[in-house]
Amino acid sequence: MATKKTATKKTAKPGITKTEPVAKPHRISVRMYRHGLGDCFLIIIPKPAGGDFRMLIDCGVVLGADGAAESMQKVVTHLAENTPHIDVLVVTHEHWDHVSGFSQQAERFKGMTFDNVWMAWTEDPADPLANKLRAERRAAENALRMAATRLGLAGQDESAGRVNSLVSFFGASAGSTEAAMTFAKGLAGKGKLRFCKPSDPPIEIEGLPGVRFWVLGPPRNEKLIKKANPAKGDAYGLDAGPGGSQAFLMAAAARDLEAVGTAAAGLDVPIQDPFDAEQCIPLERARQIPFFERLYSGDAGDRGLREKSADQQGEIVFEDYRDQAWRRIDSDWLGASETMALQLDSATNNTSLVLAIELEESGDVLLFPGDAQAGNWLSWQDLKWTLGGHMVTGPELLAHTVFYKVGHHGSHNATLKAKGLELMVRDDLVAMVPVNHAMAEKKGWGKMPLPDLMAQLRAKSRGRVLSIDDEVKANTDLAALKPADVTAEEWKQFTDRVDAQELYYEITF
Repeated sequence: MATKKTATKKTAKPGITKTEPVAKPHRISVRMYRHGLGDCFLIIIPKPAGGDFRMLIDCGVVLGADGAAESMQKVVTHLAENTPHIDVLVVTHEHWDHVSGFSQQAERFKGMTFDNVWMAWTEDPADPLANKLRAERRAAENALRMAATRLGLAGQDESAGRVNSLVSFFGASAGSTEAAMTFAKGLAGKGKLRFCKPSDPPIEIEGLPGVRFWVLGPPRNEKLIKKANPAKGDAYGLDAGPGGSQAFLMAAAARDLEAVGTAAAGLDVPIQDPFDAEQCIPLERARQIPFFERLYSGDAGDRGLREKSADQQGEIVFEDYRDQAWRRIDSDWLGASETMALQLDSATNNTSLVLAIELEESGDVLLFPGDAQAGNWLSWQDLKWTLGGHMVTGPELLAHTVFYKVGHHGSHNATLKAKGLELMVRDDLVAMVPVNHAMAEKKGWGKMPLPDLMAQLRAKSRGRVLSIDDEVKANTDLAALKPADVTAEEWKQFTDRVDAQELYYEITF
């Protein structure tokens, strides 16, 4: 139980500065499981009356990860054996690397007890905008799965692979993440499922005085939810590219891809192919007609099909084109599917439930943004709450942040610059990055985590950045992470608060 101090000190609560007697601050621990490319965090806060408050945020690993099932088994078994009761389960958003555990280890989760489950308002079945966003997400996901298949059949294996890689965030098959989310919702007792909104007042838990949970996102603004990429110079990496989702959905609708219609494309009238059906020959039929097979599919062989061009000296040269598939444009519309896949991935990330956990006595804030991307981050700039006659703002919460769970595994558009990391001005900042770079490379995401972002994180935190894939198996290995410009004593003050295990990192504040 906490004891009262006789001395006084100046508190640093967001929006509140006053002198008064204060109790001994809570000690709060954050555990990041080191199971691969995915999120699973456990927050432990002692209760003044005894026992601990425990909050679990997400539990998943990316599809296709090496030993994914075994990794999830280790994590959930450890949770079930050491933390059989969870006060609050937070599920940030519907991506496989955040929810797979609820599917892969459902039986073990059924053996645990949960008081409350929190999700973002975007998962509320009674919210019209939430239903609209989910319907669009389902339609786009189904269209992209079909597009990836057609890209493969058209011989565009690399494009198909990239689309599949992004669609894998929704699981191995349509409905995978939806089923995991439904299971997680069912872990809450009757009336204990909460859909959180930024307009909510800070959440306070009975029996846990001095701790507030602020909801920063996702915004109730469809335009911001669909804004994935920051403006030039607003982040540490490059913009992901121009739009293309509308063009893709229009083309998909025109070709009657499963579950895609004019509503999904945001259009009021049916979409038609540019040529009348009487003027078109289906691809499979054309392959049976010698003329089309020879000129648009087959091997030119010795038929003398040659292209004439000029070389650098201006002389006429001829090239043989054996494979005639290059002449076809029937699958060109599928090229927009890669951009669409990126946008679907980002829009789903932008529905992330974002929590800032404030310890009132010290004003310290622990920030858990899920995979929030540009639009979600931008919305925090305008957040304001009035509490006890004082105004609290989103930027102030960032200014008091001492712990940052790095968004979206350190990707380029999940940590803003001037309106994000640069607002985190505490000199005791610590960051944890749930990333496995080798696995990210295998999936084709070579800049996850982004080197520029990681460099900035290390500079701001004096090297206090812990990543899932660190070459650390025990506390003694932490010495190898010390930056050259940090003293041994300063580093010891940090590592004394860290428990490094093969299965998890845990740090105490």
